[in-house]
Amino acid sequence: MKMSMAKGNDLMNTLPTALVKETEVAKALREKLQADFVDESRMFGDRPIFLVRKDAIIQAVKVLVDDFDARLLTVTAVDNGVDFELIYHLAIKSLVVNLKTLVPKEDSQVSSITGVVPGAISAEREIWDLFQIKFEGISDARAYIAPYEWRDAKSPLRKPLAGIVGSYQKPTVEKLMQTGQVLPITSSIIKEREKLKLPSIQSTPTQPDAVKEIRTIAHEVKFDKKTGYDLDKNKLRY
Repeated sequence: MKMSMAKGNDLMNTLPTALVKETEVAKALREKLQADFVDESRMFGDRPIFLVRKDAIIQAVKVLVDDFDARLLTVTAVDNGVDFELIYHLAIKSLVVNLKTLVPKEDSQVSSITGVVPGAISAEREIWDLFQIKFEGISDARAYIAPYEWRDAKSPLRKPLAGIVGSYQKPTVEKLMQTGQVLPITSSIIKEREKLKLPSIQSTPTQPDAVKEIRTIAHEVKFDKKTGYDLDKNKLRY
């Protein structure tokens, strides 16, 4: 019983240290990356995820390595249809941190972190082979596990650019986001509404107030991120 209680006390003593370190890491990344620090979430109980912008990935890794003596465990990639998720798994003593960034398929390239962590080269070359994500500034860009001639022609784990909106749904989604209504208000619709003594509405195909409201809601619920809708170009990316 004494041995069991001792082990329990040792475990409890290590947990606060990990939690404090996680808070310190989050604070350092927020302060040094500013707007390039996008979000903080959690994979499970003791595995924090820090999402940063693609252009800030070198700076983010450098903060963890220089300020916290982090060690790179590996780099993994996930194809979510419209973007690639690059996840840099780093260990800071007993704490494992997931540093994540998104790489759009339309521009599948990101800076190599080999200038900060030389050992990342094998993981980056493997991801380049399998997903065709180019790592700019990598010290050795040769094919790693795939035939050399596949480098620009084949990528075994890369899926076509696609999202959760089906092809038959795309016109409706884009019309709603662009005009504030699924269908334009035609003169025949206006006449029918008059016959039914319904309130008058604008005949213009675009409802500015509705568009503004819909775009605000879409941004708040991350509709653009979930569906791959480009709010700047005002259309789906696929």
